[in-house]
Amino acid sequence: MDFLMQLLTGLMASQWGVVLMVSGAVFIFALALMSLFDDFFNPVRSRFKREINADAMSTTDTNDLSDKLRKYNNLFTPSDKSLLQRTTMRLHYGGFHARNSLLHYYAIRMLLMISLPLLALIVTGFIPGIKTMIIGQSLLVALAVGYMAPSFILDRIIVNRQKTIRRAFPDALDLLVVCSEAGLSLDAAIQKVTTELSISQPVLADELDIVIDETRAGIDRHKALQRLVDRTGVEDVKGLVSALSQSMRFGTSIVETLKVYSEELRDKRTQAAEAVAAKIGTKLIFPLAVCLLPAFLLVVMAPALIIFKKMGSM
Repeated sequence: MDFLMQLLTGLMASQWGVVLMVSGAVFIFALALMSLFDDFFNPVRSRFKREINADAMSTTDTNDLSDKLRKYNNLFTPSDKSLLQRTTMRLHYGGFHARNSLLHYYAIRMLLMISLPLLALIVTGFIPGIKTMIIGQSLLVALAVGYMAPSFILDRIIVNRQKTIRRAFPDALDLLVVCSEAGLSLDAAIQKVTTELSISQPVLADELDIVIDETRAGIDRHKALQRLVDRTGVEDVKGLVSALSQSMRFGTSIVETLKVYSEELRDKRTQAAEAVAAKIGTKLIFPLAVCLLPAFLLVVMAPALIIFKKMGSM
């Protein structure tokens, strides 16, 4: 590492070294783009592939870019299987259910790790009198940002998506209870709930629609519901799936199970709201002590201080 830093410092010390590094980075970046999008520059090959894959496009979800990325996946995809499983689970939580989502995620991260340091190198190369240490630090910061930015953005997407599902779930559960009481089966009730929530709550409606499609494709209902839990990661959905699985296993009434769980969920949400309301008094202590108390003391004590000052001047 010290040798690399010394070499980088030596190259940055001269103007030609900076020009050489920028030229090499631009050449490598352009070569990578040409290897990925070479069909764009070769219309004959592109047309040939479109003619061959015309019939297969309706049955597969792959494309030319995914095929190119799959050829070089060993360069940017980690070999740790547990890490890949965790990343796949996070992508499902974020709503990315496509087969190539994991490949695209690591490709985007690698592209940012290359492009951001390249951009930082180009920007710092045109700043006159900049120190070599600052250039090296900017490259390290750009590399760290390129590595961590996709994970941070994915975490924010997961949090917002789970919050949306959690807020929409009580309404969906009430509709499910009403449909079940009306005599519909569980599959028909889920289908009706999906139709009713398709406009107001599209995220939860899409997940329930996937459950219906998997059930129609021949997947067991319990397995389809368990996949719903694996795709969302929401505790309320997990509790409902567990209750429905036990009801189907022991042969009890699904309507009664939905009623009981709906009441429990409503009580749980009420208790959570009461807990948040009970914490308001404690949370208000700090802003009251810092913001309002000094102003209150100033208003109360200012007249007395003015009177004492006048009496002292007399």
